[in-house]
Amino acid sequence: MLTGFVITEVKGRLEPNADLRKQRFPKLDYNIDSLSVDGTKIKVGYEFAATYYDSDAKTAKSIGDLKLVGYVEIEDTKDVAASVQKKWNESHMLPPDMAEEILNNLNFRCGATGTLVAYSLGLIPPLVITRTKVEEKK
Repeated sequence: MLTGFVITEVKGRLEPNADLRKQRFPKLDYNIDSLSVDGTKIKVGYEFAATYYDSDAKTAKSIGDLKLVGYVEIEDTKDVAASVQKKWNESHMLPPDMAEEILNNLNFRCGATGTLVAYSLGLIPPLVITRTKVEEKK
């Protein structure tokens, strides 16, 4: 069960002379970059990035970006925590149900915080309305 969600760093940047009238919905990138286990507590580090461009073409120019960094805390049994740690150590992957819960929380919380930063810079909010579904490859 997710017990904590912390944002430790927020950055927003506009390119000099950016033409905000041409901006498109941002390209979103989620990076789960660390995992640590302490008994029944699992701490998962993340980075959420939204990059804005002036078109959808391959030659599009960057307008600006947002970045939020932090971690999510999850409480579970020692056995589950140990199995998550083992899977992470072997493949840098999370169990699908845990990854899904984390990604949906990232969408909601980073989207909400990112909206405040985006608004102050004149950028489109990085909001994702749909729920993310994660499945393991078969």
